[in-house]
Amino acid sequence: MYYVVGPVLALLISLKYTHQQSVKRDERFKAIEADVQSLVVRNEEVDKEMLRKIMTTVMPIAKAVNKLNTEVGIR
Repeated sequence: MYYVVGPVLALLISLKYTHQQSVKRDERFKAIEADVQSLVVRNEEVDKEMLRKIMTTVMPIAKAVNKLNTEVGIR
């Protein structure tokens, strides 16, 4: 009888432990997934903001170059 009870008990304990570890892993995965998603959103916001800043910086220079080109007669 002990030959049957011991392995069955060990099997049940190992299944419970495996389930607990699986739940913990799933929670960590969901937390990491949320972090990655927030980083993606933040990265998109930074890209848009940087593009806007570059355009506000470069636009006056481009207009000045075009004006200079028309005055010099290149265009």
